[in-house]
Amino acid sequence: MSNKAHTATVRRIAARWGGLLGPAGSPDIALPDGRIEVETSATLAQGIANLRLADGRRYVAVTNKETIPEALRLVDGTGIGLLNSHGEILREAAAAPRS
Repeated sequence: MSNKAHTATVRRIAARWGGLLGPAGSPDIALPDGRIEVETSATLAQGIANLRLADGRRYVAVTNKETIPEALRLVDGTGIGLLNSHGEILREAAAAPRS
């Protein structure tokens, strides 16, 4: 499910990071060495769960600043990085092993 904030955030971050927009059901943004999932407060936990299974650098990006504290809590110890809605790194990602 997508909303205006999600769509705008995906486009902004893809342009900033040089990523490719993924089709429905795939990563929101594909990077040469990983992926970025853009999540709202309602989809944050599921997005992080999906990233746990992914290879390469993994980031979750949030659509608003109010979601940042919860996102920091959920990514703690996972190796998943966190981006704000402008694509700025709030927590660096560790590379997940390639399967």
